[in-house]
Amino acid sequence: MKKIAVVGYFGWGNFGDQLFLDTAIRRREELWPGSSAIISLTTENLARHATAGRLGSLLRALHTVRIARSSDVLAYCGGSVFGEVSGVDALRRRFRPARVQALGVSVGPFSSPRARQEVAEYLADFERVVIRDDSWKHLDQDRPAGTDPGESSAQQTASATRPLAQGGDLAALSPLIAQVSATSREGLVVCPSAAAEGDVELLAQQVMQAREALLTRGRSARVRLLALNGHPRWGDLELVRQLAASLRELGVDSEASSFLDLGLEATVTALTSADLVLSQRLHGAIVAYLSGGRFVMIDHHPKCRAFVEDVTGATQVCVPVDAIDLSAALESALDPARTLTWEPQDYVARAHRVYLEQLAHA
Repeated sequence: MKKIAVVGYFGWGNFGDQLFLDTAIRRREELWPGSSAIISLTTENLARHATAGRLGSLLRALHTVRIARSSDVLAYCGGSVFGEVSGVDALRRRFRPARVQALGVSVGPFSSPRARQEVAEYLADFERVVIRDDSWKHLDQDRPAGTDPGESSAQQTASATRPLAQGGDLAALSPLIAQVSATSREGLVVCPSAAAEGDVELLAQQVMQAREALLTRGRSARVRLLALNGHPRWGDLELVRQLAASLRELGVDSEASSFLDLGLEATVTALTSADLVLSQRLHGAIVAYLSGGRFVMIDHHPKCRAFVEDVTGATQVCVPVDAIDLSAALESALDPARTLTWEPQDYVARAHRVYLEQLAHA
């Protein structure tokens, strides 16, 4: 029976990544028919693998080799994994099973043409590649070895990474995320990100605008702050505390909580029960969207904008970190007549078709 080594940014206290792992575990038999177990880094290893310096590098390297050696399939599941082939990825390239897959990943942006070429060559050896958004276009500028020069750029990319498909975010397969009616929703959930490196006072002003938009529509003014990354050094806990203090100075009390304290299911519930999610974290917006909820994405990474463009066909609900006026984005997000390129149920159906039907391997 096959053992599946599921790799990504697991065990680092980040909600989106742990949602990927949970989904892979729950869908194991459908994603990998005939498999018997999944091997992965978990949050239980967080303190040890978050160690800085040479010791941390050594521990991560040993873990990488151990799970690669003891598995039959190596599967990258979720996350923006492929911007370069370095660190543990370079190690996995040397010590890996014959079967390697990438499910629900993004590619790029690349720091150099060389990095782009290395990623294209790396993916060319995979037996399955499912890209979650249209970031596969980043590969078009390089024609991998063996590709017919007469092919279109899309054909070149597909030839280099067969079978390649765009299947949406892996979280679309999560059985934890269900459609929630508008009548069961309440208030504003805010998901700050330390990685956004934004100004906390400006973020507080953005929260106030979102709160006012709900109030003018007769909705609850309840504000909940949610730290979706609990990493001890790179997480959002301190930012949440600072934001709560800034909001208090503006006369607004908020409730603060953390993914690591709530757990996966309660965090999903918090996101799916909000009238509006204002998020700097990608999966704050994705979970809200999948449940049929409204969101505004505060963009600080190409993957944020790529998701919004994929599901809405535009960028009205995606604003930069330093945006002063959110009125247009809020109006678009809360418009009862809004239209989407992908309705959530269709997005989920595509994920089931691509991940579980078209590309499942025995």
